[in-house]
Amino acid sequence: MEYREGRCPGCREVMQIPIGRDRIICMFCGKEFSVEEVKKEEAQACEAGMARFREHAGAFFTDMEMTVKGFKRNEYEGSFSQYLVTHQENLKTIRNIMLAASDRTETADRIAEIFLEQGKAVMDAQKGKLGRESMQMTLNMYMVTYVLPSLLSVDTPLLSEVTDQICQKWAATFKNSNIQAADFNSLKDGFRRKLCYITTAVCEGLEKPQDCYELKVLKAYRDGYLAGSPEGETLIARYYDMAPTIVKRVNRRKDSKKIYQRLYQEYICPCVRLIEEGNNEACLEKYEEMVEMLREKYM
Repeated sequence: MEYREGRCPGCREVMQIPIGRDRIICMFCGKEFSVEEVKKEEAQACEAGMARFREHAGAFFTDMEMTVKGFKRNEYEGSFSQYLVTHQENLKTIRNIMLAASDRTETADRIAEIFLEQGKAVMDAQKGKLGRESMQMTLNMYMVTYVLPSLLSVDTPLLSEVTDQICQKWAATFKNSNIQAADFNSLKDGFRRKLCYITTAVCEGLEKPQDCYELKVLKAYRDGYLAGSPEGETLIARYYDMAPTIVKRVNRRKDSKKIYQRLYQEYICPCVRLIEEGNNEACLEKYEEMVEMLREKYM
């Protein structure tokens, strides 16, 4: 016999309701009730929750640029915890909507559409090509590092369908924005793996700021695309073993600045262009080429 979750109209406890039954007795309070009564109440709750979320969804993006600055090795855990507290009501509303939904696929699509509308509003407020490109990277990074993992932290099995729908709609709507969902622990583990270690060293060696465009692009690529692909996971594992040693050996050389300039021109810039064009696989190949070249020369 198959079951689905439902809430008793009497005591409000969540219970397993056999599919195909017309009436059932609550195992918690003993009240007998009609399954149709439950379905009607769930539909009303779902619509009420959807209206409430649509009204308050903009709160997710109010402090986006300030929030994403917390995505740093020593700050992310505390920043993300605070984010969950700040948005707990919206996250709870989304979970309750999905719990009450009779068609979870259709409901997940509607929730994702609301997130997409908010993303469009953020982008529509930007003026000029450079401003839009910069904001798109910030927006993508924010989605990958805060919004999507916050949904998964509430209820991964239930809300993974929502995050999947968001990613699909995002890629179809925004250029070069093939974001992928990852949970908080996977992202936090990414700091320990230190992908972008060499990119950071290159940018620092050329006296670029820590939040320079190239680093933002490659970090978003790391957390969005690489973390979700088997090839990316393999590269991350190899890279983690080599990168710190390579950087130390380059830094000891008198011509370190010339080396970093070459890496920037021959690898970092081409990778950024490939990401901008949406050619993630070619970027992965280029990055692998750089890692292999550095391994042969400096290991």
